[in-house]
Amino acid sequence: MLRATFAALVFVACATPAIALERDDLIGAWETQWSNAPGEAPTGGGPMQVSADTSSDGLDGLTPASGWDGVMNGRVEPGADGALIWSGQWASIWPEGATMGTFRFVFTDADSFTGTWSTDDGEISGAVWNGQRAR
Repeated sequence: MLRATFAALVFVACATPAIALERDDLIGAWETQWSNAPGEAPTGGGPMQVSADTSSDGLDGLTPASGWDGVMNGRVEPGADGALIWSGQWASIWPEGATMGTFRFVFTDADSFTGTWSTDDGEISGAVWNGQRAR
């Protein structure tokens, strides 16, 4: 009887779906790492601040930089197993000119994400951009 009760509890615990993330779970300070080519280990990194957009599914991001800060905006959508996907556009202005592109971050919890980024000119496509909640 005890074995059957234990087995039933294990089944219920495993069958319970993951709690789905919501847009506001992603708001706050993050520490990020990125690479400059697909398959390359991250070689750069820096802070990112995420804030709510005026739309119910939108987020804005800010990556502080010397000179002009980098900006991001995009929409969130549900992913598999309660994950949340934030994808959109980013732009940075450098002394050499502006750089723009797209990003896609997958959050499986409220403390980390894995993702990719690309430039609009095609020079970089699908490079790593990951992050953890800043402490």
